[in-house]
Amino acid sequence: MKKKFFVSISFVFVVLALFLSVFLFSNFVHGANEDIVITEICPTGCADSNYQWVEIYNKGNDDVDLSGWRFWEGSTNHTLSTTTLSVEKNFILKAHNYAVIAQNDLNFFQVYPNFSALVLDSSWSVLNKSGEEIGLKKGSGENDFIEKFIYKQIENNHSLEKIDLSQSATDENNWQENPVDNTVGQKNYWSVVDNGDGNQNIKPVAKIITNSTEFKVGEEINFDGSQSSDSDGQIISYTWFLNNNTLSTSSIFSYSFSNAGQYSVGLQVTDDQDGVGYDNLQLNIVVENTTTTPPTNPTSTENNYFGVVLNEFVSDPVLDEKEWVEIYNSLTSTIDLKDWKLQEGVKDSTSTKKIVSLDNILEPNSFLVISWNSSVLNNSGDRIVLVDDSKNIVDEVRYGDWIDPDDKDVNDNAPATSDPNAVARIVDGQNIGNNKNDFAITSQPTPGEPNIIKVIENVPVSSGGGGGNSSVETPNKIYNPRDIVINELVSDPSDGEEEFIELFNNTSEIIDLTNWKVADGSETETALAEEIDPKGFYVIEKPKGNLNNAGDLVLLTDPSGKEIDKVVYGTWDDGNIYDNAPMASDPYSLIRKVDGQDADNDYYDFVITNTITKGSKNIFSMTNEEGKQMNENVVLQTNVIINEVFPNPKGSDSEDEFIELFNNGQETIDLKDWKLSDSTTKKYTIKQGILKPSDYLVFKRSMTGIALNNTGGDEVKLYSPNGSVVDQASYPGSASEEQSYVRNEDATWVWSSKVTAGTKNIVEGKSAAPIIAIDADTEIAVNQWANFDASDTVSPDGKKLSFNWDFGDGSDDEGANVEHKFLKEGVYSVRLKVDDGTNNSEKELVVTVKLNSDFVGGYNGTNDVSVLNISEILPNPVGSDTTEFVELFNPTDEDLDISGLKLDDEEGGSKAYTFPDNTIILAHEYKVFGRQDTKLALNNTSDSVRILYPDGTIIQEIRFDDVVEGVSYVRDSEGTWLWTSNITPGAENFVAIIPEVKGTKIIKGKSNSVKSVINTTLGKLRDEDIGDLVFVTGTVAVESGVLGTQFFYMVNEASGLQVYMYNKDFPKLEIGDMVEVTGEIAESGNETRIKLSQKSDIKVVGHTDLPQGQSVELANVGESYEGSLLKVSGEITEIKTSYMYVDDGTEEIKVYFKAGTGIKKDVFQEGDLVTVTGLLHQTKTEYQLLPRLQNDIVKTGVTEDFVTKQEQTKQENNADMAEKYLTATAGGMTAIFFGLFAKSSGGVILTKLKILLKKLFKK
Repeated sequence: MKKKFFVSISFVFVVLALFLSVFLFSNFVHGANEDIVITEICPTGCADSNYQWVEIYNKGNDDVDLSGWRFWEGSTNHTLSTTTLSVEKNFILKAHNYAVIAQNDLNFFQVYPNFSALVLDSSWSVLNKSGEEIGLKKGSGENDFIEKFIYKQIENNHSLEKIDLSQSATDENNWQENPVDNTVGQKNYWSVVDNGDGNQNIKPVAKIITNSTEFKVGEEINFDGSQSSDSDGQIISYTWFLNNNTLSTSSIFSYSFSNAGQYSVGLQVTDDQDGVGYDNLQLNIVVENTTTTPPTNPTSTENNYFGVVLNEFVSDPVLDEKEWVEIYNSLTSTIDLKDWKLQEGVKDSTSTKKIVSLDNILEPNSFLVISWNSSVLNNSGDRIVLVDDSKNIVDEVRYGDWIDPDDKDVNDNAPATSDPNAVARIVDGQNIGNNKNDFAITSQPTPGEPNIIKVIENVPVSSGGGGGNSSVETPNKIYNPRDIVINELVSDPSDGEEEFIELFNNTSEIIDLTNWKVADGSETETALAEEIDPKGFYVIEKPKGNLNNAGDLVLLTDPSGKEIDKVVYGTWDDGNIYDNAPMASDPYSLIRKVDGQDADNDYYDFVITNTITKGSKNIFSMTNEEGKQMNENVVLQTNVIINEVFPNPKGSDSEDEFIELFNNGQETIDLKDWKLSDSTTKKYTIKQGILKPSDYLVFKRSMTGIALNNTGGDEVKLYSPNGSVVDQASYPGSASEEQSYVRNEDATWVWSSKVTAGTKNIVEGKSAAPIIAIDADTEIAVNQWANFDASDTVSPDGKKLSFNWDFGDGSDDEGANVEHKFLKEGVYSVRLKVDDGTNNSEKELVVTVKLNSDFVGGYNGTNDVSVLNISEILPNPVGSDTTEFVELFNPTDEDLDISGLKLDDEEGGSKAYTFPDNTIILAHEYKVFGRQDTKLALNNTSDSVRILYPDGTIIQEIRFDDVVEGVSYVRDSEGTWLWTSNITPGAENFVAIIPEVKGTKIIKGKSNSVKSVINTTLGKLRDEDIGDLVFVTGTVAVESGVLGTQFFYMVNEASGLQVYMYNKDFPKLEIGDMVEVTGEIAESGNETRIKLSQKSDIKVVGHTDLPQGQSVELANVGESYEGSLLKVSGEITEIKTSYMYVDDGTEEIKVYFKAGTGIKKDVFQEGDLVTVTGLLHQTKTEYQLLPRLQNDIVKTGVTEDFVTKQEQTKQENNADMAEKYLTATAGGMTAIFFGLFAKSSGGVILTKLKILLKKLFKK
């Protein structure tokens, strides 16, 4: 019967398990399917018929197979198929990746030839511009819809983008049209959430600025693209087009049209992640006194090879050299030149004759030099023609005195020149259809290389080659505004330094600065000399006159006296001080935000920096009073101020909270693109808003999304469009309901019960008590001075405060910042009373005073063992490794007793060795501890040696890599660690440097040539091979010396990496520094790292807010998160001497406390709920989370089970104590009665004793 019952129960459990597994699997798959969402739609208007597309995105953490899926449109199931043109040739849409469903895959790749995400081919009639129902289905059934909705109409023929991917697609307010074009395959322009892929690039926004759209023939037009922007990086190239021909590659340039007509000028900008943005401007060029003319085509190009040009030529070579012509391909595609020809003109004829036939492959953005043996080109002038295999003219150049029936005007010819010069395009590939404007003479020919125009003045032309013997003189060079700009200046230098002005050359030419001048506001001139290279810098040391500290004017003129650039800063009045650059006082300099960028508005172009970069690329950084890096610059001249802040209205805060601005100047201010923020990183961009003089403008929370704190204080900042902080206001403590924080006329701030949104502030209500803030250590040592700082205490009413301290040991003091010394150990209650004359506040601080020995690692010795040094390590001796040793050095004049300390290798390695009693290291002694005694087995690849306090706290840790047999790792006299072949156990180190060693991994199949540098990202770096040389950018998450002396970590929003340098020669780095790193991919303890060889491999390029740690579940932690800054929340399940375990319910992880972090683990205990931010480090056996400082571990509570367990333990302890007491009492009574019984002859006593004991134990 029992057996049958057991079998029946077993059967039920098996069936139930199978059912649950199927149920859970189906739910898992369904959950993954639900992660696929439509994110962008390109209907009619956005694209022509058969060129339309829909973008989808996998927002989940699992790859999804789209086999059998359908695109729903026009009440029809449209099938999906793979395409051979796609990089991904399957149906798998990877986690956090985009895909495109194309109406026609061939047409899609014609428009987007470099598209790298998944493309699925489909077919439909049309996606209506006015909107229609579309959807995604996992099959053909009625119940297979993943999502279905009606998209709204587009107005400007751009793509329609989903704003919040986590919200419903059916909400029309969750869709918005792209302002410029589209973001296919990239994070949406309007996206308000992180899609989980920090590598997704936001396209840059191109913007063309001119002062009109109608100009006269010959009128100089200034084209400005410098206001183009990139929200997640920087723009690295600008390309201007005129009728598909490259016009310029500068952000700003000037141009004039020689013919009337209507022209389309385009601007393409490319960012540092290859994102591309476009803008287009239609111009009307008219003859004077007319308004319109028929359109003309200013280019002579008659084919589809618009980017292939004759780029440079030499018609009069030096002796024994050949004539040559250079061809340049500015296109992104390869050109086959087979059967193309290079031809020259025939005098007085439209015909041409062949010079040479071509049979070459011309790669994208590359040069081809064609030369021949005979003298063909006329020195005084000729016509050079490039024709394709269909005999179409691809490009032609007329130079010198050449005329023919097709063109009898020599005024638009390129110049002619003589030995040893060349004629070259001013900008490689630039072809505006006017040879005179396109070409210039250069004394520096560059066959096969980018052109360098070194200007030649008044060069006579020799005759020869049968082309006539006339002579031509090239005109003096004409320079345009912005060709050279004032790029940086220091007007108030630090002691011992001098004023300087830095210039930047925006052109691709070498410019001779002879007879150029720089003048200040007093018209004192400084004459310039020498040359400035293309895109190069020129520094004017100690310019004549003096630049006024408060404000001045700096003017740059060319040899003709023409103004090329002017900068006005500070209080200098040039008629409009509101567009002045800020004034930079000692020790700062004034720099352009972007080298060479000039929007002709100094207020927007310039910022203040504390990183002076005389003669090199500008770096924008600022430090506040505490020395913390800031990426904000406070502008000194502003009339827009924050005037009132209302954080806690009655009822719902989301409706009535507001921030009020006020214009206290005399001019109307356009607030478009200004920003507001609170103390978080969230910023609200003002889309429109004109603020007239003495007017108010109110921004409610419902508009800005900025939620002001009701407790703990908050801060409001106002930013100008260039990112500078214009004004800021902060309130401390709690905000009472219906109290508004208002600015007084004297610029002080007070709380008022009168809310005055949009009107003049009125202060009403009772005065508020001071709000106390104390900064002090709560654990200090006996007889040691401790600082008690209450300087951040504030009076909400702006009153003067007095401070009185009571230290609880019979002594007191006065002042906001005091020092005190406790003479005895114990726990003291320190009280501070602050009075403002009307109200007072009190605050208490509990301070624990300990003996010095209680502070460090459980060590009770009398010596300061922190001075002990590891001086030599032999990890891999020749022959048997049993002769390994570690040498310690005592650098002091006193003997050190190290008894009880420990010697260990890296965490998780050998068992630590404890120094026995009476282990003494004499003064200045080198003492050796061999493997035969310590039993420490050091790795022959990489390892660590650590000296530990008895409780495991680290005193010193030395990490080594790239071990070579028979050499030791030593500290030299400068404190630098290096490998040496001179092994000196027990003696002072003698360094004989061995040749540089490589890592232990062997890279096969590489050539012996110099490695090329791979430009990659933190997220993609691990796709490359160990040993590859890479270039990568990121943000410093922790400096060297905190987690280890030989490495730091750099991160972005989604990835991270350890950066290692064995000689520790890092530049000064701070958390938040944006760095560019070039190094070799290596691996240590299974963790990927970049290995650097010298300081110059790291370049600090800016500073930013540190990315917040990614919140992850521990079950998902793995290789993809290695080196990243993570945030985990869970319960502390175990605490050890140098680490603890945190469990989030899915898995647990070791949180390791490195010595350099200064983290105190004593404030935590098992059962605490914590949130830990740290870097994911991989060892040989496990992943560890490395917090960087105390604030990276935040206690959020205590587990309910832990509280219950504590209570149960308390009750069990009480019960145990009671039982022990009763047992002891019973034993005593037994002894007494036994004595009485021994003296008695009857059994009555024994009977009564049994009854008594029975009652006693029953209790």
